[in-house]
Amino acid sequence: MPIAPLNNQVVFKKLLSDEEILKAFIKDFLNIDITPQSIEVEKKFVPPIGGVDIEIDIFVEDPIHRLVIEIQRERYDYDFDRFWHYHIASQLELVKSHKKYQLDRTVYSIIWFTRKVREKQYQRSLMTTRQVTETEQGESTILYPHQLFFLNPFYLNDKTPQGLEDWMTLVVESINNPTHPKINLNRQIMQKAAKLIDDDGLTPQERMAIIDERDYNNMRRKEWEDGLQIGRIAEKQKIARSLLAKGLDHAFIAETTGLSIDELESLTN
Repeated sequence: MPIAPLNNQVVFKKLLSDEEILKAFIKDFLNIDITPQSIEVEKKFVPPIGGVDIEIDIFVEDPIHRLVIEIQRERYDYDFDRFWHYHIASQLELVKSHKKYQLDRTVYSIIWFTRKVREKQYQRSLMTTRQVTETEQGESTILYPHQLFFLNPFYLNDKTPQGLEDWMTLVVESINNPTHPKINLNRQIMQKAAKLIDDDGLTPQERMAIIDERDYNNMRRKEWEDGLQIGRIAEKQKIARSLLAKGLDHAFIAETTGLSIDELESLTN
């Protein structure tokens, strides 16, 4: 069964906004039984919290939990500060008045990374951010239960919580091996997940939305790569100007910086 790639937010939202899939994933990951009262896609807070008009991919409310689920698609979209703001904003929105600061729900924010990362310290399958309080005695306690999780299925290993294995494998296989995915179809919930994102079962509207998302990603990637290239050229020009000011030979500077003789001469005009 060919499946659609979960690094596309249209496919991602279709999968994890399904109530049965969502409940199974949260049970496997956090060992929490949720009873969703609402599952919203592309959630916005009105008015915005903290002056930033954020849009959350999947936003879930149940009587005692609030879930924020995000997909990070490409390198340009990779920003820990942004996800921290989403996490805090989702807590602040629960404060109804100055007379009641205690929140009636625990907020769990779950960020899915759908590609490998360059920075070695982030090459982990699971990173967890907790608000830990420390005393002068070196004691630690957790006053606030809210947690922010970063999941990267491309670094699945023997230390990864067992409950995440099937879900992470599904994500990676959907991206790397969509035609013949090797996923755990012994579980009924994974059978349903595969059927939901079955490539042959996508509607024309879903296919068009997937193409639009892919085109948008390609445009953003090109903008990011163009920005990198401009930065590299500017750095080469800066080095060349410094060497020119020292009176060094043009041929040597061209070989050192990779700039042409004509480009070097234009810097002296």
